[in-house]
Amino acid sequence: MSAGKPAGLLSLATLLAFLSGFVDTAAFIHMKGLFVAHVTGNFVLLGAALASGGAIAGKGPEALQLAALPVFFVAAMLTGAIAGRLSPDRSLAGIVWSAMLLMLCVAGASAVLGSGPWDAASAVVLIAAMGMLNAAHRLNPAMGPPFAVMTGNVAALAIRTAEVLHLAPPSAGGTSDASRPEARMLRAVIGFAAGCAAGALSQTTFGLAAVGLPAVLVMARLALRK
Repeated sequence: MSAGKPAGLLSLATLLAFLSGFVDTAAFIHMKGLFVAHVTGNFVLLGAALASGGAIAGKGPEALQLAALPVFFVAAMLTGAIAGRLSPDRSLAGIVWSAMLLMLCVAGASAVLGSGPWDAASAVVLIAAMGMLNAAHRLNPAMGPPFAVMTGNVAALAIRTAEVLHLAPPSAGGTSDASRPEARMLRAVIGFAAGCAAGALSQTTFGLAAVGLPAVLVMARLALRK
């Protein structure tokens, strides 16, 4: 999984966008309001809870929402520290494999134990896994556009649309649709949206164990890469 094989990295990034939308949506529904990938969104939910008095009354996952950013931060920090001691190819593969194994552990525990107070620990593990994946993206920009938060990708696509409609001057760059950054961004947005839908539907049947489904897909992609 080296930088010399951009096509493979980009297809992996699209699959990781699907996984991010899937896991974030499934966990959000199961935990009744907790982002494990888009962790800064938890501050919005905390603000809304404070305004409604829910946080004061002790309703909802406020403690986990507060813990999400520090857990995410520490996981990404440790990932960067470990990756800095390995080659780029080994570090990226190792990070992704490790994050997928964490998700499979959550899926397995949820399948065996069902739902209960241990869901909080599962959510922390998922947050750490997503912190690792986001660190992998920052460490290897060849993976393409961000795959966990789509706001910047949508803004870039909107600017490109303005250029196509001759509402803005064209930007510098290649002419091949496959090589243009917006083509990669569009794949990421579509993959993320599809993951959100699949995560919502799967969670209703499998609960938090559903997060094992996209993890298996990513692991299969890694195992079959050429």
